[in-house]
Amino acid sequence: MKKLSTKQITLVALFSTLMVILTQFFSIYIPFFGINGSRIGFGHIPLLLSGFLLGPLAGAATGAIGDIIGGIVFPTGGAYFPGFTLSAIVVGLIPGLTKKMAGNQTLKPWMVITAVIITEIISSLFMNSLWISIMAGTPFWASFAARAPFSAVKAVVYGIVTAPLYRMLKSRDGLWN
Repeated sequence: MKKLSTKQITLVALFSTLMVILTQFFSIYIPFFGINGSRIGFGHIPLLLSGFLLGPLAGAATGAIGDIIGGIVFPTGGAYFPGFTLSAIVVGLIPGLTKKMAGNQTLKPWMVITAVIITEIISSLFMNSLWISIMAGTPFWASFAARAPFSAVKAVVYGIVTAPLYRMLKSRDGLWN
């Protein structure tokens, strides 16, 4: 397994910090079943970019670190639940795997948007619906159906925002190697 360099660890810390700040201060919560059911905000953008720019290991680390620190510093909605950390890991991992499959080439915008949509479907729609159904004691499909419209909107918005940011940041190639 490839280890992260000091430079990559620093960038993971930066992306994790941005993830926490954007999640906590630039998000709104949509409640259902008595708990915060869906969060709409920009906390996933640095996490997605970390995976796209630094690879799967760094993306996964960014998700884990950002979620755990965010949960400690800004506890919301009750006790810590590790399922959401697993979801955050997946959000960083899938873009990183997309980067790895593409090799050293710059991803095309449609590739970034497709990876973001797949990531949102797996992590937010399926995984987070499962965690919410476990925590709230509600049927999975009820949580899934309630979250589906928000996940669709988030997938499109994240894809549209992430693709140009990725291309702009990727053009500064020496920064990411």
